[in-house]
Amino acid sequence: MLDTTNKVSHAYVEAEKRLEDASSTAWAFTLMGILGSLALLLVWTGVLPLNISFTALLLATIVLGILFLIFLIVGIRAFHDKKVLISARTAEDASIQRIRQWFQEHYSADAISNGVDEEDLSIDQLYFLRSENISRLLTEEFSELEESFAEYMLEIIYQMYFPD
Repeated sequence: MLDTTNKVSHAYVEAEKRLEDASSTAWAFTLMGILGSLALLLVWTGVLPLNISFTALLLATIVLGILFLIFLIVGIRAFHDKKVLISARTAEDASIQRIRQWFQEHYSADAISNGVDEEDLSIDQLYFLRSENISRLLTEEFSELEESFAEYMLEIIYQMYFPD
């Protein structure tokens, strides 16, 4: 028997949002790593004098040096991730456009509503009926879609047909 109690559903995060996050992470961590390393260098050269013992200065330099090195590594890694996310954003945009175009070519708002008399249903019931139909149609035509991306596309398609 399949255990679904530990199944975690993650909301889809757009590639554009991930790209913005990677960019801000890259710049922030790289800048902090460089500035921190420069501050340590200025302390050791005597430009920024600190009135602490040599042992304390050495210990602080080791700890902070490791921290600033980690900042630099995280920043450089985020710059690398940013390059990967640019191509992911292009692929995501192409997939969204392809799926939207397919829906527009094959289904109307009436087809998605399944010809149900909308006056007999509450707004919530109508939303769930339409969402279920869109989800079924998405799954039938695009079975390879990741679950979170399929849910994201469901919302895009729903808003495309029923913007109110």
